[in-house]
Parts: sequence; structure tokens; C-alpha cells
Amino acid sequence: MASAWALIEDDSELLFVRRSFDLGRCGQWCPPGGTIWDQESPEIACIREAYEETGLRVSVRKPIAQFESAYYFFCELNGDRDQLDLRPEECIDAEWIPSSEILDLGTVMDLRRIIPI
Repeated sequence: MASAWALIEDDSELLFVRRSFDLGRCGQWCPPGGTIWDQESPEIACIREAYEETGLRVSVRKPIAQFESAYYFFCELNGDRDQLDLRPEECIDAEWIPSSEILDLGTVMDLRRIIPI
């Protein structure tokens, strides 16, 4: 199944969410994202997933990488970061992390493959 991931950047920080324990990522930190639906582009899925999980409106700024069926995009925040509204069935926490601290976060993804940090 294909997935799309939003690296939402605001004020030199990236938004990461901690997945709910009932999902496959078991409390791990990752960017907002998820499954691409049939007939949906990776960009649209990225925007939809970011909104569904965080309540934030974003726009895709540029693609970062594609590994097999996973697509990664830098996204721009359209609005205020204070509008963050997590869906607890998907995400139990969120943090804006300075890019210099991303590798210390303990994410489920090898971000060195995605982001030149």
C-alpha cells in the first residue's frame, strides 16, 4: 500500500506526531502521513493526511524523496501552528522540533535518507 508523508515546516522547525498505540507504529514519532487512497495523488494524500491527523492546513512545497511506495514532501503551513488539533485515535502527541534535533527524536524512519540534516 502506498503512503504519503508531510514534513511540515514552520519557523525552522518540523512537526512530528507520536502515533497512537492502536496503530502499527506503536507510539513512535514520525511526520504526519498515511495511506494514499485509490485515485488519489501522493500530493493530495499528503495534504489530506496532514489535516486528518493534525487539523492543520498545508500545501505541498516540494517533493523530497520516494522510496518504493512511500512519498515524502516538504509542506508549508497555511495558517497558524496554534490550530493544531490532534485526532487521538491516530496521534497522541505532537512536537515542533528544530531540524538540528531531528535525529535525536527516535523516529520510525531513517530521516537521514530523507532530509539533508
